[in-house]
Amino acid sequence: MISIILTIIAFILIVSLYFDQPLTLNLLSFISTVILGFIIVTYHLITLTLPYDLSIIMIIASILIIMKHRHLFNFSRGRHFLKNMCINAYQLALFLIACFYISTVSIPVINGLALWLSAIAFSTFFAFICYVSWSSAFGSHSFHKNVDLIMVLGAGIFTEQVTPMLAERLNRAINVYHSQAKPVYFLVSGGQGLDEPITEALAMKRYLIAKGIPEDIILMENQSTNTYTNFLYSKPIIETHFKRQSQLLCVTSQFHILRSLRLAEKLGLKFDGIGSHTPYHFFSRALIKDFLGVMYQYRLLLTIYFAITFWISILSLILN
Repeated sequence: MISIILTIIAFILIVSLYFDQPLTLNLLSFISTVILGFIIVTYHLITLTLPYDLSIIMIIASILIIMKHRHLFNFSRGRHFLKNMCINAYQLALFLIACFYISTVSIPVINGLALWLSAIAFSTFFAFICYVSWSSAFGSHSFHKNVDLIMVLGAGIFTEQVTPMLAERLNRAINVYHSQAKPVYFLVSGGQGLDEPITEALAMKRYLIAKGIPEDIILMENQSTNTYTNFLYSKPIIETHFKRQSQLLCVTSQFHILRSLRLAEKLGLKFDGIGSHTPYHFFSRALIKDFLGVMYQYRLLLTIYFAITFWISILSLILN
């Protein structure tokens, strides 16, 4: 009964993302759903039962994602992206099945270890589906809330012009700017890498000005070299120009938004977030990289979960 109740809650949280509402489109709802999945997996480890309930959610969530992005089948890069994702899913599923099969063999300790690895693989599968679901929702969400500041995170540039991916972020921010009912500031954040001719912040500022944004409402942070320092170096600027109760919005690529919100949260900054489109030729790699990145930000949670499931896996098979 406990497993069913938790499964229903997780199902509601995931399905709610497809109704373009802001209530569950946040970092807390994402990690809460992941934790619910972890608890359900732990319950099935204790009872030595298969997690059919969570499997059904994963199948439904996967179908919803595919239906939402069915346009990907219409062009070659979209199909190539889907192919890469399917290959990654197949490899993880193969590892999961192999570990589960080994866990059924009567080899003390080894079968417990295999059961634990299959549980971790299954949990990773579920967490990744949650990550993709929330990232997709951030990317398609129609943002209507009034804000005081729109912060756009930088991305690597090769010339003095912004890249297509960075232009997507800026265009998304500009759309929000034009929907606002009151004056709003921009904060463009990004330093200069060794192979970059100018700072990302300057390239973004020039792009915004070229799109008709007044120069006097554009703030710049031009020292950062990664997402963490984007927020670290932007924090004094935000605290200088805005009140503590100000409404802040972070705009970045949809695969990047969850990790960005988590890093901002760790620095005491409360942001809403929206995501922009990402070119498909490296989207699959970016998704996996940032999924691992956002989960790493919850490493204490993962360490506790891995330890608990390890001992439960070993003891469950020994005692049974």
